[in-house]
Amino acid sequence: MFEEIRILGVKLHNVNFNHTIEAIDGFIRKRDRQNLIVTLGTEMVMKAQSDEVFKNIVNNASLVCADGVGLLWAAKKYGYHVKEKVAGVELLERLVELSGRKKWKLFFFGAAPGTAQEAKIQLLKKYPDANIVGEYHGFFEDDSEVKTMLRQTSPDILFLALGSPKQELWYIENAGELDIPVGIGVGGSLDVMSGKVDRAPGWMIKLGLEWFYRLYKEPSRWKRMMALPKFAIKILLTAKKAQKTPNAEKNN
Repeated sequence: MFEEIRILGVKLHNVNFNHTIEAIDGFIRKRDRQNLIVTLGTEMVMKAQSDEVFKNIVNNASLVCADGVGLLWAAKKYGYHVKEKVAGVELLERLVELSGRKKWKLFFFGAAPGTAQEAKIQLLKKYPDANIVGEYHGFFEDDSEVKTMLRQTSPDILFLALGSPKQELWYIENAGELDIPVGIGVGGSLDVMSGKVDRAPGWMIKLGLEWFYRLYKEPSRWKRMMALPKFAIKILLTAKKAQKTPNAEKNN
C-alpha cells in the first residue's frame, strides 16, 4: 500500500499525515483484521536492535509512521525522502477531532490513574462532538477489568499509552480476542492532552528540538536520551556502508 523502507532493519512507511488518517479510516471500514499503528521514534528503533520480539511486532505492523525528525534524517541518509513526521500526540488529537463526524468510537488506555480521564475532559472541551467511549489507567496488575470495558464499549480505535514496547505487545496479544480493528501506541500523549505535561513550543518542534525540551523538563530521562547519539552513530556508519553496497539497508 505504501512504500516501505528500513531503518537499521526496522520497518518504516513513507507516509504523510493525510495518508495515515486515510489508512486508519480504511482499516475501520474493512474491519477484517486487527491493525497496529506504530508511531516510531529513535528510542524504539534502538530498542528493536536488542529485542527481536519487539522488532518483529513493528515489522509486522499495519502502519509504521515516523514520529520524530531523527527518523526523517536517518531516511535521508539512506537516500529516501520521508514525506512527513506523524507525531503520536498530533495523530491522537486529529482522530479525536474527526471521531464525531466519522462516528468512530475511541478508547484511552494508559498513563497514571486519572490522567486518561482528564485528557478526555480537556479534549471534549475542545471537540464537544468527539466520541470517546471510555478510558482506563495503565497502572494495573490484572487487565481483566479493562478487557471487560473494551468488550462493552467495542471501540474502533484503542489509544495505548502504556509505554513502548508494552503498549504494542499488549495490543498484539489481546486485540483479536477483543475485536478492536485499530490500536495506536501513543506513549506519553495522554499526559500532554491532560495538561499534566507541557509539549515543546512550536518553534522548537519545527527545529527538531522537542527532545531537548523534554530532557530540560524531565532531567531523569537522560539515560533514555543516550539512545539518540547511539542511533546517530549507527546511522552514519550503516549509511556509509549502504552507499558502497546499493540497496543494502533496503534489503536488510
